[in-house]
Amino acid sequence: MCLKFESKGVLHQVLATCTINIVNYAHGAALGWVSPFLPLLQSEDSPLETGPVTVEQGSWIGSILCLGGLFGAIVYGYLTEKIGVKKSIASLCISNMSFWTIVYFGTSVYHLYLARFLAGVTGGGVIVTFPLFIADISDSKVRGALGSILALAGNSGILTMYIVGDLLSYRTVPVVMISLPTLFAILMTLIPETPQSLLKQRNVTQAEQSLKFYSGLKSDQECTPEFKQQFEKLRNFILNSKLQSDRLQLQDFTSPAAKKGILIGIFLMFLNQFCGVFAILTYAVSIFSESGSTLSPGTSAIIMGAIQIVGTIASFIFIDLAGRKVLLLISTYGTGLGLTCLGVYSWLRAQSVDLTGLDWIPIASLSLTVFLFCVGLCNIPFFVLPELLPAKVCKVYRSILTLPFI
Repeated sequence: MCLKFESKGVLHQVLATCTINIVNYAHGAALGWVSPFLPLLQSEDSPLETGPVTVEQGSWIGSILCLGGLFGAIVYGYLTEKIGVKKSIASLCISNMSFWTIVYFGTSVYHLYLARFLAGVTGGGVIVTFPLFIADISDSKVRGALGSILALAGNSGILTMYIVGDLLSYRTVPVVMISLPTLFAILMTLIPETPQSLLKQRNVTQAEQSLKFYSGLKSDQECTPEFKQQFEKLRNFILNSKLQSDRLQLQDFTSPAAKKGILIGIFLMFLNQFCGVFAILTYAVSIFSESGSTLSPGTSAIIMGAIQIVGTIASFIFIDLAGRKVLLLISTYGTGLGLTCLGVYSWLRAQSVDLTGLDWIPIASLSLTVFLFCVGLCNIPFFVLPELLPAKVCKVYRSILTLPFI
């Protein structure tokens, strides 16, 4: 259900969105942690007591995050219904804090496996809970822009890790980064649960106070007739949705609207992962080491990370101007072009073709891929799914969100 808010309520919506994205920023840093430190872990100077990690172990360090994401998406899909969206988001600090703690104290590759799994749990929770939170609290006119903050925060975290990983030591980084989930846990006490979650829990009075907060009204301010009408409309909508979901049947999933929404959702999720950006971001330094670029691998990764931010800002600006479909098309074809250029370059290099003067192609093609991924495929699929599916089967979208981690 789309809510309409007074303009002054948008400030509260922006502040709440920025607050929850602190943990997303910290998760982005955890996601990008492998890139600067995997070469160190594989070297003779490995900080692990068990010695250098093998190529196979390095691949597990990179990929086990996806298993954690699958687990986290399932768990948080359940938690949002049981304890509410805001409380579920607040609990994300636990897995992120655990990641940084284990990285600092870990002495073997198995400790890193556990740390990366927990980092994945945070990521799975983020992609399930954040779209729900933003959809619940935001005005429809700014929803696309607020949704883009999800990608901006995560990509900023990745860039931050590329930079600090190039400047700080292995043990210093987790000491610095654990301050982020700590700050997040404190600030989350200042924002209320979403009105929808409170209504589902039959907390009508608190739901009204929450709607006042996100509408920019003071808690002791007298309700206007428009506000009362909107609250009653929301209350009836939640009650009817709950009654309908309690009677969910198989034929509800076979309606044309449901089938179309689910198929589009699955397709968008596969596009999100099959563009290869997760692997690029995870192994950026290693990829540039093997590409033959004249720039140092660390510098190349930082440049690519900065271009991510530019792409995310472009999405932030154009998502409500050009429309979601246009950005998705540009993003899909653009990432394909970037990967094709890199593939052709790598094949020619493997054939010992003279590529003198073309050593700029690896960083240019990867930067193009990452830039256009951030323009559309990075975040738009997660926010269009609830809009595509009928209200009665909307819970199914949480299951679709787990597909990128398989």
